Amino acid sequence: MTKRILLATDGSESSRRALREAAAFARKGDVIRVIHTVEDPVTLLTSAFGKLIDLEQVRRDMQREGEEHLARAVLYLREEGFDDAQAHLIDLRTTGETVPEAIRREAIECGADIIVVGTHGRSGVRRAMLGSVAEQILRSAEVPVMLVAGEARPHAPLRAGGHYEQVLVALDDSETSRRAFDYALSLARTHGALLRVVHVLDLPGPFIAGFDPEPLLHAVRAVGDQVRNWARQRMHEAGVPGEVEMREIQPVGEGVADQIIASGKDADVDLIVLGTHGRRGFRRFALGSVAEETARNAGRPVLLLPAHASHV
Repeated sequence: MTKRILLATDGSESSRRALREAAAFARKGDVIRVIHTVEDPVTLLTSAFGKLIDLEQVRRDMQREGEEHLARAVLYLREEGFDDAQAHLIDLRTTGETVPEAIRREAIECGADIIVVGTHGRSGVRRAMLGSVAEQILRSAEVPVMLVAGEARPHAPLRAGGHYEQVLVALDDSETSRRAFDYALSLARTHGALLRVVHVLDLPGPFIAGFDPEPLLHAVRAVGDQVRNWARQRMHEAGVPGEVEMREIQPVGEGVADQIIASGKDADVDLIVLGTHGRRGFRRFALGSVAEETARNAGRPVLLLPAHASHV
């Protein structure tokens, strides 16, 4: 089935990496639409600066640079075999929108199946393009969102036979997490990739003296066994090779995100898939959550499925 991929770019290094990642994610026949937003310099600079700077010239320069970024992106995509690649420059003064609002509208209008966006530097998903764009997109997105950090490794393009070889999905016993698993399963099948599933056992404790924790720990591990068996059965039915890994964290020390990141690095996966609602930190995409910590520190692209996403 043909997918429509919306790539939001601002010309930064992280956006260039996101461009390559969009090409790696896409398959022959998919359509990639690249957008670049131009903010109104009057809203970025105070009127005091306006007396010293020709803001209309600044705006024209921003439009020209945006058009150049788009032209280079489309040229790259067409060289990689995506002849139907599209480009669109969005003037926010004309539309009266913010960057996230414009991206969301574009996603709806073009029927995007996924949004790909680069994130900036150490501040990670807290700053995507301009401001906290990634977080705002995730709060309202109706489709999966892929975040590509500036330090994430580039991916081999389609022209070189590049595709995902290993996809990692974090799985708990929540419905949203299982939807993320289904998405990762389908993606792995499409790319002929191995699917690695990690289930993190968040062990309770510490316990007061005299309390026997074994029944409680046994119950937690029993849930983990159920999750593992369910995943193995689904992978077998789909004919997707891979493995299910169980990792434990203690009450004091590393968190769920640390274990997901370690699993991804140990296996050198190409992509990590997460649901953004579930237990513990998956509940919301915000500072300190599992999704945010994973996306910021994974060193590889992270694809997030909002709980309210309609296209999965």
